[in-house]
Amino acid sequence: MDKVKITCEQADKIRGWETHTGYLSKLLELHSENLLDNSKCLQSLSLDELARCLYVGYKVEEKFKQGEWVVVTFKLHTTIHGKTKKITDVNKSCSVGDDIYFELDGKGVVYQNEIRHATESEIAREEKSRMDKKINEIWIGLSDYERNGFYRKLVRGEY
Repeated sequence: MDKVKITCEQADKIRGWETHTGYLSKLLELHSENLLDNSKCLQSLSLDELARCLYVGYKVEEKFKQGEWVVVTFKLHTTIHGKTKKITDVNKSCSVGDDIYFELDGKGVVYQNEIRHATESEIAREEKSRMDKKINEIWIGLSDYERNGFYRKLVRGEY
């Protein structure tokens, strides 16, 4: 049996119920009788989904914020699949089933289920790549005289 994917709010309610009461069968009983008035977020789960959450386990949906580094996991995004990108904007979506979408580096749009958080090594590699690209752009823009002067200062220590 697969674990159910739930929101952070739903996970907090389940943990709170478990901590406060100490047993989970009452939560299932109340859910089956539609008596979970103070836990509206849990009402969106079916009885089967809630039972699997409590007895099999659950995965909490990741939250993504502007400025975070992510990796695109959706293969249909052929130009950016597998690439590390930075979230530059978070917007409300008009799409059915998805409530928000994320702009990556000001170009391209993805949904929450199409990305994952980048690891530290992926972030470091992408930051280095971006810095190398900026340095190359600066270097190309210099005249031969400026390049020679820059080289002498950096490598030879001549000031």
